[in-house]
Amino acid sequence: MSYASILASAEPVLSQSLSRPVRLGEVNCLSDDERRNLLLRVHDLDGERPASFIIKKVVADSYNPADLTSWDTSRFLSDWAGAEFLSKVLSNPRSARFYGGDHAEGFFILEDLGEHRSLVEPLLEQDAASAEKALLGLWISLGAMHAETIGRSAAFQEIVSRLNPQASTSAPALTVADGLPQLHDQLEKLGAGVDAACLSEIEAVIDAVGNPGPFLSYVHGDPCPDNVFWDGRELRLIDFEFGGLGHALTDAAYARMLFPSCWCANRVPRDVVSRMEVAYRTELINGCPAAQDDAIFGGALTDVCGFWLVSSLSRSLAKAIEADRTWGIATIRQRVVARLEAFVATAEEFDRRPALRRVATRLLDALHAAWPELAPLPFYPAFKE
Repeated sequence: MSYASILASAEPVLSQSLSRPVRLGEVNCLSDDERRNLLLRVHDLDGERPASFIIKKVVADSYNPADLTSWDTSRFLSDWAGAEFLSKVLSNPRSARFYGGDHAEGFFILEDLGEHRSLVEPLLEQDAASAEKALLGLWISLGAMHAETIGRSAAFQEIVSRLNPQASTSAPALTVADGLPQLHDQLEKLGAGVDAACLSEIEAVIDAVGNPGPFLSYVHGDPCPDNVFWDGRELRLIDFEFGGLGHALTDAAYARMLFPSCWCANRVPRDVVSRMEVAYRTELINGCPAAQDDAIFGGALTDVCGFWLVSSLSRSLAKAIEADRTWGIATIRQRVVARLEAFVATAEEFDRRPALRRVATRLLDALHAAWPELAPLPFYPAFKE
């Protein structure tokens, strides 16, 4: 396959970014044919430094930079905006350097971070100490990213508006309203007893995420174990298709709520999650003084966990009742039950959202009765004895 036209478009972008002529060649394709993005490692034939770059190009036929109804367009613009924004505003590199791009052609250019080694390997193939070190690195990076992007919404808005003035700056994963009527019907059928108090609390947790107050930051939206580069010492965040402005703790609650968007979803021991959250909060406080207050932080964390519960149930409960299936390393039913348990435990820990907690408990009882043979969501292999 010839990549000549991509290189011809990329050369002037890099030349302008680096303030020197760039001549590209020696192309290595890093992506599989079925992937929604084309990833190319390209080399500077003049031998300058940096010697290589990564070109990320959307390959879907539906891509049109002016059509925000296209998922391929909106995810690409979100990915570009996040990569450019973080490259510009963070004092320490938490992501790959962004060199520019051509949104009409559907590509942008990033720093070449080398071979992709993620957190999947420590969690699935290494020991508990290695896995915890990797997870702590991710949560520290998330906390630092959130702290440094609080108060920087205007800078992010400028980038998004330049790409498409009609595009939203909000993280796309943080909307659940469309699935609520069906969820309500499912809960009623299962005898979970949804009442006015529970509906009010569901509205409250959705509102808390939509109006985060002091917790408004740039969020990754999909901080899964494979969406990072990790070499055992340094961690970089990648893939910002679900990123945007939102409630910082929607990222921070990912381990507690069993990685809501991830194929690689298993349990992390509770004491490890606690240490991750302490490390995260230590970083977050640098930009969010309100996070020092235990009541504020605990209440916000409970609301975010409630949001992820409602979001997960809206997407998965009906399908899980109909039939179970495996996605990645766990089943849908295992995820549903584990997230219900996680929310109940969090709400009890911080003594918050009693009505939603009661409904979640009743739903758990109903699902345990309906699925008596269901095995619990397992721990990641690194944490198994």
